[in-house]
Amino acid sequence: MKIPDKLEFDTIIPEAKASKAIISLHGWQGNRSSFQQVCRSMNITDAQWFFPEAPYLAKEDDRQRSWSIENSPGVWEMDKPRQLLDDFFSNHIWPAYSPCDVYVMGFSQGALVCFEFILQMNKPLGGVFPIAGFLRDPDAERPRIHPSQKQTPILIGHGRDDDIVPLSASQRAYDALKNQGANVRLLVYKGKHKIGLTFLNEMKKILKNGSWEL
Repeated sequence: MKIPDKLEFDTIIPEAKASKAIISLHGWQGNRSSFQQVCRSMNITDAQWFFPEAPYLAKEDDRQRSWSIENSPGVWEMDKPRQLLDDFFSNHIWPAYSPCDVYVMGFSQGALVCFEFILQMNKPLGGVFPIAGFLRDPDAERPRIHPSQKQTPILIGHGRDDDIVPLSASQRAYDALKNQGANVRLLVYKGKHKIGLTFLNEMKKILKNGSWEL
């Protein structure tokens, strides 16, 4: 398939002036519509939501997308998705919002993008929310977070009975980030490979208060 020169995305703009941006990164086989019901259910009236769509086809169906492809056995493309995400933030997010007013959530493969790209940004974000995700090369000894993001609230969520990505994947990500001084919490909730209501409620508190404080 031809790889696009830019990420396609949808956005939802609130009726009132937006004071923050929420970027939602879908999982494998998802698309730009995947998080829109979450947006409506959370009913955050002062946020502009962005729904970027991954550049690769997960299957032949154009609606099923992936943030990477396997170039050869065990070797996954990283450079092109990183460039496309850099361009997306440079063109659509940073001109309109301060980093501290930018929040990023990702589910499954989208959570991997949070761990591998979003937390490496040299800007202090308002919050990062990886859900049911995993690290690439979890045994590798390397920095997992940019120094400028040491105070960024990171709320990791995972279903206790996830049968797609094991809970241990988020536990390893939490341990790696905690050991490097990140401001991180792990929230385990009832359920399988999904976004728990408990998690969304905790996320909403951070969006409202800008910190862990209630």
